Amino acid sequence: MIKSSRNLAALCCVLSSLWACAGQQTTPASEDQVVTLGGQRLMLENDQQQCVLRQPDQSMLALEMPWPCQFAVDRQGKAHIESFNNVPIVIVLHVNVDPANSRECRSEYRAIRQINGQLEPSIVARSASCVRGAGDQKDYTALFTW
Repeated sequence: MIKSSRNLAALCCVLSSLWACAGQQTTPASEDQVVTLGGQRLMLENDQQQCVLRQPDQSMLALEMPWPCQFAVDRQGKAHIESFNNVPIVIVLHVNVDPANSRECRSEYRAIRQINGQLEPSIVARSASCVRGAGDQKDYTALFTW
């Protein structure tokens, strides 16, 4: 009886540890999925295989792009923020490499700017290449009407 009580106690400890771990976030967001824009920390997340942008108030902005996605990054691997007319802008990318032919690639991207305190996504642009890196200023500004 004492042996089975010890086993039961040990099992309860293991299960409670597993439940505690299951309630925690299993992987932290990588640097290419988090950005601070205009003082707001924004995170890219998977919502039913679609890319969404989680805002500080926990609301989500649907980006109409498939998951996985990431922010365009600088040479240090951090999300790149471009500024135009004092408006901060980031680009969100989805890159799809054809598994049968690794040289064939399709990309979707959209710029997101914070203007007058509000986030505003651009149209979704598509490319028949693997879009990588930070790009240049026209990539951030050309998808908007100024």
